[in-house]
Formats: sequence, C-alpha cells, structure tokens
Amino acid sequence: MLVSSYEALRFQRLDLFTVMLNQIGGYIARAQLKDAVEVLISGDGNDNPCAEISSAESGKISYTDLVNLWATLNPYELNTILAPTDAMQKLLSLPEMKDAQSGLTFQGTGKMITPLGASLLHTPEISGNKVIGLDKNCGLEMVQAGDILTDYDKLIDRQLERASISCIAGFAKIFTDASKSLAY
Repeated sequence: MLVSSYEALRFQRLDLFTVMLNQIGGYIARAQLKDAVEVLISGDGNDNPCAEISSAESGKISYTDLVNLWATLNPYELNTILAPTDAMQKLLSLPEMKDAQSGLTFQGTGKMITPLGASLLHTPEISGNKVIGLDKNCGLEMVQAGDILTDYDKLIDRQLERASISCIAGFAKIFTDASKSLAY
C-alpha cells in the first residue's frame, strides 16, 4: 500500500505514484514467477514433482544434455528453457550457442535462442544447479481469482492519499510430463 500526503503529491516533479506502482507490479511478477517455478519443480500439491534428468558430467551443461532434455519431453515440444544465472552463463558459453545466427539474433533483438529452437529465459528464482525445460502450452496453468486490483482512498481529514495493489493467483500443472528438470 502506498500512502502519501497531498502536499507531497502536489510538489513532486515526477509522478512518484506511477514509479512506485511500476515497482510493485514488478515485485508481483517476480513473486508469481517464483511460485510458478516452485510448482514446476515440487509439484502443485498432487504429488507431481518435475522429473529430474542428470547431466553426464557433474557441474557442466553440454549440448548433449540439452538434446537429452529435448528427447525426454516427447511427445511434448521443448519450447522454453528456464535457467538461473549460473546456468545461463554456462549455456551461453556452449560452442553451439556461438554460431553466427544465434549471435545475430541475440545482438539484434536481445532474445536468446538455443540450437534446439526453445526460448531461453533467465530465471534467477531457480535455486540449485538445475535447468527446467517445458512445453509452455501444456506445462503450467495460472489460476487467477479476478484481475489485479488497484484501490484508491483519499482521507481528507488526514490529508492523505492511499493506493493498494493486490492480486490473487496460483499455479497448477496441466500435464506432469510436459516439464523436466536437468540437474548439472
């Protein structure tokens, strides 16, 4: 909840409420991403944790490991790879990621691609040495109870203006085999 006096709002040079609301929105998005990752790894309460595949060599990720991840998702499509910072650095250092097309796409658009065509997303919310591969169309469902609520309140007797932002959401697995984790 944001609380500010009328005087503070009137004399500020930029719309501080807008800046703060953007920060709160970013925090809500990060919290939801953390919840989504937790459901992918541990399950949604129905005893359906993510199946784990081990890397051939501990501490390293190879192109062969990515191909194995792709193969184990059959009949689903590996179209999204979620990786923490350490894994992103290792994946981007693979020789297969250094080809001209991958580099051109990354330098031109800022989007990282893999040799397998999956979107590579930086996800610092993943803990430990693991990468999650999933079919984004079949792996996870976001269940929301309404939209994001923004309520405003003006307390004239105290000369305050308040705004609160809230969102009620959770995640559930659609098909348990549509996501796998790669431990390295």
